[in-house]
Formats: sequence, C-alpha cells, structure tokens
Amino acid sequence: MSDQAAPSKSPEQVIRESLQALAAALSDVAGMQVVTQFQVLDENNPGAKPQGPYDFAKTEILLDGDRNVQVPVFFDTGDLRVPQAVYDLHEKNVQEAMAYRKEMLQTLVDFVKSRRLG
Repeated sequence: MSDQAAPSKSPEQVIRESLQALAAALSDVAGMQVVTQFQVLDENNPGAKPQGPYDFAKTEILLDGDRNVQVPVFFDTGDLRVPQAVYDLHEKNVQEAMAYRKEMLQTLVDFVKSRRLG
C-alpha cells in the first residue's frame, strides 16, 4: 500500500460533483409517494401468518405542491366515510415524509453552499 495521499480535487471538480449530487437528489425528491399499508391478522389463530400487506392509502406529492391522495371510502350508511383512525395515521406519515424531504433539501442546499468558490 502506498503512503501517498490522494491528490486533492480542483474547485471545478468539487463543484461539478456537487451539482451532479444535487441533480440526482432533486430527481429523487421531485415526486414523493407515501403509502400506508395494513395486514390482516387472524385473532382466532395467533400463530397464523398475517395476510397482506395491502395498501390502505396513498399520497403522491409533487415538487410544485400538487397532491394526489387515494383513500378507501365506505358507502355503507348511504354517505361516503373514510376510516378516520387509519386515515389519521396516513396523514401523520405524509407530514413526517414532507418534513424529512424539507430537511434533506436543506442539507443539500447547505452542502452546495459550503462547496462554492470564494
């Protein structure tokens, strides 16, 4: 093994690599999808393998803020109703995912700012 240190990168190379990393990350965050799933458990047979998972609700959030939300509804009482407890859980997951995406974007912005030429 060599004791020589790797040559340092030029400022242009650091900026180019930073922009490539930013472009890759932005393509990942341009659209975000949150899916809440459930499994069916057989309470009469605790050792049985759960059935599923099945999608309960799905929310897609685009970078421009548009949202597409799909949730199941029941029409058993003559009115449309959403199972509220599970929908609340899904909405909590969506809020957490949005906060995480915001944090990751801020991290990327901070990273690019730290790599700017002076």
